[in-house]
Formats: sequence, C-alpha cells, structure tokens
Amino acid sequence: MPRYFFHVKRGQVTVLDQQGIELAGLSEATAEALERGRQIAASATLRAIPANYGAIVIDEELHTVQEVPFGDIERAALK
Repeated sequence: MPRYFFHVKRGQVTVLDQQGIELAGLSEATAEALERGRQIAASATLRAIPANYGAIVIDEELHTVQEVPFGDIERAALK
C-alpha cells in the first residue's frame, strides 16, 4: 500500500508529517485529511476554521497529490 504524508497548514505555519500512514489510495487519503481537519475544528477555540487552514497530501514519491482546505468544515457537523 502507498504511504501518504499529511502536512497541516495553520495560517502561515506548516506542520510537517514525518511518518505518514499507509492507505489504499487517494480517496482514503482525502478522507484522512478531512478527518484531521475535523479533529482540528473540534479542538479549536475559534468559531470557524480559517480559510488558510488545510492539509497538503504528499505521496511516497514526495509529490503533492491533493490539497484539502479545512475552511469548509462546519463545527456544527462535528457534534
């Protein structure tokens, strides 16, 4: 299975994922990125996740394969 890395953008700061996880494919990687966004939204003290928050999904060849913005995640949908 391919390994994907999820670098998380929080405004102008990017937190690098050094380990990554093995997933079956890009759709599973996108779902994982959204889940990480939901976790951030659930723990945020903000009313909404800013538009410049998101995940950059990198494959094992270090290519960006997806960018997933967290700004569209509604806090109400997390409960």
